[in-house]
Amino acid sequence: MLHPLASLSLPFSYSAQLDGVQIGPRAGSCGTAAWRKSPVLTTDIATDPLWDGFSQLILPLGFNVCWSTPILQKDGKVPGTFAFYYRENGPFVASSFHQQLVEACTDLCALAMERELARQRIQRLAFHDALTGLPNRSLLETQVAQLLDAARENGQRVAVLYVDLDRFKHINDSLGHAAGDELLREVAARTRELVRKGGVAGRLPGDEFIVALPLGAGEEANAVIERWQARLMRPLHLSSARVDLSVSMGVAMYPEDGTSTATLLHRAEMGVHQAKAGGPGRVGFFSVELSRAAEERMALERALRAALQAGGLRLHYQPQVELGTGRLHGVEALARWEHPELGSIPPSRFIPLAEECGLMGARGRWALDQACRQLAQWRHDGLVVPNVAVNLSASNFHNLELPTIVAQTLESHGLQASDLLLELTESILLDSHGSALQTIERLHAQGVGLSMDDFGTGYSSLSYLRRLPITELKLDRSFVADLETEPTARALSAAILGIGTSLGLTVVAEGVETEAQKEILQAQGYPVVQGYWFARPMPPEDLPGWMAGQGMGTSGS
Repeated sequence: MLHPLASLSLPFSYSAQLDGVQIGPRAGSCGTAAWRKSPVLTTDIATDPLWDGFSQLILPLGFNVCWSTPILQKDGKVPGTFAFYYRENGPFVASSFHQQLVEACTDLCALAMERELARQRIQRLAFHDALTGLPNRSLLETQVAQLLDAARENGQRVAVLYVDLDRFKHINDSLGHAAGDELLREVAARTRELVRKGGVAGRLPGDEFIVALPLGAGEEANAVIERWQARLMRPLHLSSARVDLSVSMGVAMYPEDGTSTATLLHRAEMGVHQAKAGGPGRVGFFSVELSRAAEERMALERALRAALQAGGLRLHYQPQVELGTGRLHGVEALARWEHPELGSIPPSRFIPLAEECGLMGARGRWALDQACRQLAQWRHDGLVVPNVAVNLSASNFHNLELPTIVAQTLESHGLQASDLLLELTESILLDSHGSALQTIERLHAQGVGLSMDDFGTGYSSLSYLRRLPITELKLDRSFVADLETEPTARALSAAILGIGTSLGLTVVAEGVETEAQKEILQAQGYPVVQGYWFARPMPPEDLPGWMAGQGMGTSGS
């Protein structure tokens, strides 16, 4: 396109009418010269077909001759042209003087234009997302700040939206990164279209976008956001597949939820986390309660990190009893947290938090070392404890170094592999990480016992169960709780026992809280049970007394 930069001898009205004209084979002298990449001399504008559609712009100004020369860059591109206009044809048109003047100037202009284009490219790379062309966070924050300043002067409200694509990783993994990039470009195009009227939008790293939109007088945020979400969530037709797009949104309002860019972006992000916690395709509005909950979570996370570093967590141990003999089968190590200010914090609260903030690896290594240390101490004191079971998360099994860590821990405390049982949950059955299954195989080869915890409640798959080298199944407590009242629960518990026995596995029923439950399990043939009916999880120093009360002796007795 033509964009006149300087035309000192021509009126501005003429240059303005040429602005945006597409270059081509018949686009006047300048547009044609840029198209041909060679000089164009028109000696009679009134009759030359190159000027059809444009001659009426210049003829009233008294010019009928035009000579235009393209400015060529090294790569062959044409960033601009030089044009001389004459009132009539004659020997002075395209004279040697004019030719020398053009030749002297074109090289300088080409260099200047190349530098300007390079500056623009660098600026664009610095402030725009390379994939979508949208502003990046740096430029976006500046634009949002300017929008807020304008809103403050005009008394407007502004909706700041944090947009997160649901299931983007799944789409990226299943359709490929090229399709993922195409999807992001399409979403960016829709976003750009939606903010044409005064709003701003940008892309953050990954699959997240930010939008700031001023609201008109009487315009409700809910209506705007519903309209936005409906437009963004229309199906996408990519080159490789049709995608039903889902987006989650977090919303913060100016001035109600904050007056600075940083505050509003942060609070909109808090809103999207709340939205995604409720499921895909939801909208979360910032609230004081949400802020308070986030602050409490951050405080709890800091306290948990400190507890892991300073020994604030402790392991309690729950006995597992053999129903047929009354002997101790083993103990399960369970983490407990007693905070000096916050009081007793249940595992149901701090274990998910450890998962969310990436502390499960450290928690698992700590529990493994503490449990092995305690078992070695009991053995040293003459207490007969056959083994200790430690709960590990799926993330622990992703670590290919786990078998080495286990072997070193056992050796440092003078224990054998058979002294340790590692409990894993059924989520590992659907784990896409090949490293997890590789880790399990190596642990089994070392002789470490593996127990499937909470069996029957998650993704139970007999084909996976057949492949995994586990030694123990644990019937989930939800089945045990209904044994006395639900025939279905009794049928399922018997079936799970049959499955485990046929595979040569020890089956443990957990959560036994009444004598009736114990008797039903004993009648069904369960070999091992654990639960409050026998003992609650206890500090390690209480186990010797409990065992003595149950008639379980020491190695010296």
